[in-house]
Amino acid sequence: RIFTEETFGKTDTTELVGEGTVFDRCTFRGSIFTQSQLSGTTLLDCLFTECDFSLASFAGTVTDGATFSGCRMSGASFGERTGGHRRFSASFTACILDNALFQNLPAVGTLFSRCRMKDTVFDHCALKNASFDRCDLSGATFSGNDLTNTDFLSSYGFTIDPETNRLNGAHFSLASLPGLLAKYRIKVEDVPLSFLRATDPVTDNHHPPPHLPPSPRRPKEHESAGTES
Repeated sequence: RIFTEETFGKTDTTELVGEGTVFDRCTFRGSIFTQSQLSGTTLLDCLFTECDFSLASFAGTVTDGATFSGCRMSGASFGERTGGHRRFSASFTACILDNALFQNLPAVGTLFSRCRMKDTVFDHCALKNASFDRCDLSGATFSGNDLTNTDFLSSYGFTIDPETNRLNGAHFSLASLPGLLAKYRIKVEDVPLSFLRATDPVTDNHHPPPHLPPSPRRPKEHESAGTES
């Protein structure tokens, strides 16, 4: 079945998805996909607004240009255990992705913006050039991923092992250092710059460094010659 430029409302659409179903430039508003098995479904340039994908499985789907906005996607799974996901190009804005699983997914350039992704797992995904914009990643873990040039600058709460993930050119804030150093049990604390300046003996006006005598001066050659004569 092929659906082209159709609009679906607040109905249970679980029976529509399945092997061979194609949604081309379709719009879904408040549609219910709870626990749906989307294997074999193709999503081409579709828009999903405030839909419910809780516990849905996207394994075996072709997702090309899909946009998810304000969707509930807790416990949803993307990708497959053995890899080989056909295609994945999507963006997520203001979605709830708690406890979601992204596994063996070719998600290069994927955008996550203002999403809640608590305890979400990213396992062996290609997330090169992806962006996590103002996302709550509390408890989220990353293992074996390609995070080259991925932007985490405004997101927080995640744990990433630099030894098992590729991080060349990735962007992080100073506040995210604990999540990058967690396995090493290194304590990172925020010390105000004013405190550092106050304890610097060189710049502290209240406690100037002690006066030291001048270093001994080496005599010049002509002075040494005059002494000998």
